[in-house]
Amino acid sequence: MKKIKVIVYGCGVMGRKMTEALLEKKSFELVGALDINPQLVGKDLGEFLASKKKLGIIIGNDPKALFSRVKAQAVIHTTTSGLKSVYPQISQCLKAGLNVISTCEELSYPWKRYPKLSRDLDQLAQKCGATVVGTGINPGYLMDTLPLVLTAPCLKVDTVKVTRMMNSARRRIPFQAKVGTGLTAKEFRKKIDDKIITGHVGLLESINMIAAGLGWTLNEAVEIPPKPVIAKKPVKTALGVVTPGKVIGLVSRAYAKKNGKKVITLEFCANAGVRKEYDEIIIEGHPRIHEKIRGGVHGDVGTVAVTLNTIPRAVEAPAGLKVMKDLPPAIATP
Repeated sequence: MKKIKVIVYGCGVMGRKMTEALLEKKSFELVGALDINPQLVGKDLGEFLASKKKLGIIIGNDPKALFSRVKAQAVIHTTTSGLKSVYPQISQCLKAGLNVISTCEELSYPWKRYPKLSRDLDQLAQKCGATVVGTGINPGYLMDTLPLVLTAPCLKVDTVKVTRMMNSARRRIPFQAKVGTGLTAKEFRKKIDDKIITGHVGLLESINMIAAGLGWTLNEAVEIPPKPVIAKKPVKTALGVVTPGKVIGLVSRAYAKKNGKKVITLEFCANAGVRKEYDEIIIEGHPRIHEKIRGGVHGDVGTVAVTLNTIPRAVEAPAGLKVMKDLPPAIATP
């Protein structure tokens, strides 16, 4: 088996999780690492993994220098959620002829939110003979790709509803902070308004991917501002014990209408008080499809797996900006 040579771009919590999983795979070879954090740059990536075993991969902060020195086919990109922020990073990867598989949520379906930026990225990728795709567990799989795959046996689809119910206390610390854990309700609203915390990012991207996949023209797509979930009793989290009256997570909702009728509904619930986790997809149509994953899919594990399993699909795909519906379904990679 010829291994795909991979560079990890972003060595934070998710980048490290990607690295640890990557090292266990026969299909890939880790050949480089990049980050801008001065506490990481210049050090061996292995020092920041659970094993603490040195890998001989020194974290650099100069993409151009690394790309000219190291031969690779793909970049796992895990830096931030906003497409405008990551555009320069991704562009530099593409110009080096590298396929990019990114966890940037806004990249999962950027055509509606950033039409010009998407066209520019698509043209650049085609010019450079590389592919770029945004993915992860959500957006990228559970609330968009999987619902589309589940419509395969349907002769007709009327509505799609997806609910993700997860216990945020079981997720990484940055995610717990991202959903407002430990804040007062007032602090939560202010930080959401000021975009200091983002809550969940990507509901509209998932809606637009579903609509595009089904060939639907939407009248409107609306994301409702996140609402805090308040603790009724002390709740233990990685950020400390949250006392009653404070925030333990959030609920994010979005919906879309076609011909005045609500046809897509997405509900994302992430809080430390969730007892029964699940992911549920209900497709009203002919026939009706009801899929429920009891226990849910762990967000961090799922994001790592979907991202790694998408690498071969991206490498094999025609050049350009792709979304998950454009690629053959990702499957577990040895």
